[in-house]
Amino acid sequence: MNPRDSVPVPWRASLLGAVGAFVLRLWCASWRKRLVGVEHLDACIAAGQHTLVLFWHGTYVPLFTLLRGRPACILTNRSLRGQVIAQLSRRFGYAALELPDEQGRRFLAALRQALNEHTAWGTAADGPLGPCHQVKQPLVSLAAHFGFSVQLVGVAARHAWHLNRRWDRMLLPLPFTRVGLVLSEPIRLPSTMDKITAARQAKILENIMKQCTTAAQDLIR
Repeated sequence: MNPRDSVPVPWRASLLGAVGAFVLRLWCASWRKRLVGVEHLDACIAAGQHTLVLFWHGTYVPLFTLLRGRPACILTNRSLRGQVIAQLSRRFGYAALELPDEQGRRFLAALRQALNEHTAWGTAADGPLGPCHQVKQPLVSLAAHFGFSVQLVGVAARHAWHLNRRWDRMLLPLPFTRVGLVLSEPIRLPSTMDKITAARQAKILENIMKQCTTAAQDLIR
């Protein structure tokens, strides 16, 4: 049994996913988009090289459309919020894998079972509940364990709502605005890492993510 099919989808998640996808399609149709670095992701997909795309949780809304059309699987959890994200992902053509909350054997077994189904994977580097803009060390260890390269995303919008009361300071680009995206080259991680090395690598990735965000801001000026 596929792990993502073993949990029924609550009607609220299905409804919110459908409404959200409809609104977002209308909203993003007016954006003036500039994308840099997506050829790195396309090359990994074409070569069948497993890669993990990391982004800040607060930027996931525009990413549904900015990277649309690529065969990727979005990692999320089985909370209502995670199931809504999974529904949105599927409505924009991505696959979604809803993982158990606890990162133990069941978590690894679910991911391992789906590993060969997809080449490109995506998840929030600071999700699901923060701290904001801090790359989670377990994600770095997970990528190294499975032999993934890592690609980092920076997103910016010239005019946007910033939901500063949310922990992730969610970015919602306004209609007709300029939206920029910068995707890093694939980053190879050491095949084995202790906690100290993983924490050091997480800090390195955070700095690169900041650079990608700054480059995305330069695109929209």
